Amino acid sequence: MTDDIPPLKRPEEMGPIRSQADLHRLWRALMQQLGFGSRQLWLALLDADDRCTPVVQNIVEIPDVPDAAMLEGLAVLCRGLLDQAVPGGSVAFLVARPGPAGIDAADRAWATGILAAMSRAEVSCRPVHLANDHEIHVFTVDDQIASA
Repeated sequence: MTDDIPPLKRPEEMGPIRSQADLHRLWRALMQQLGFGSRQLWLALLDADDRCTPVVQNIVEIPDVPDAAMLEGLAVLCRGLLDQAVPGGSVAFLVARPGPAGIDAADRAWATGILAAMSRAEVSCRPVHLANDHEIHVFTVDDQIASA
């Protein structure tokens, strides 16, 4: 797979996110050159027409492993944002960290924790993506099985 970086546009000017490839392209465009100084969490709100809204938030220096209170707070925040600003919308997350390609135990903890918290809060959530200094990777069902 080629790692061409799509041109950076304002999130709301990008095409609709209707497939896994579209979501990967969104994250690749937003991340531009890969390389991270700390573990981070990115959150994007998508509207009911599958378009990215201007709400793209970066939370820097998150802990290696999330705690339950942090994940529940994130779910409450997302539920409120969707209810107030983007009815019928969904959220997309990217966990980024410095280091080598591949998925580690901390990546799995973040992805599975996010998905579980969003599910409990009945927040529509797109597949979680993981980025490191070398690649952007979607967190798959196989990745979840590997963490069990």
